[in-house]
Amino acid sequence: DGSEWTVSEDWEANSGLVNDILCTTEITNENTFSRLLQRFVNEPVFQQVIESLAQIDSTKPLRDRKRAQHRAQQYLIEDEKLWRLWGGTSAQARSQLECITKEEATNLAKEQHERGGHWGRDAIKIALTDKVYSPGLDASIMDAI
Repeated sequence: DGSEWTVSEDWEANSGLVNDILCTTEITNENTFSRLLQRFVNEPVFQQVIESLAQIDSTKPLRDRKRAQHRAQQYLIEDEKLWRLWGGTSAQARSQLECITKEEATNLAKEQHERGGHWGRDAIKIALTDKVYSPGLDASIMDAI
């Protein structure tokens, strides 16, 4: 057509662009996975999710790996923290909730109970479920109050 410029078919390869549409942040390093596995050593669900996200569960049976991969779809590792990607039934919808251990949940519930004027269990649960996710949160709250 007589134009003086052309578009190379592989221009993105020459400019250094990476076409990974599923990667939203830089790749998490091994130390992060190790620290998270150590932090959640008593939380089997979180252990499975972290191992699946890190792709270090290859020695486990296929059924267990598939189950872990299914669970891991709801989680994200960012800023060296494990996040759950849905808000559940909290008072307000949240895009992501930080995952914490049962011990950390108990400590947060104690703080919330004392800071909030000794609220009841339901008020503490609403306040916590807007910020964090922990398996067995109800039991942690009852232990705290």
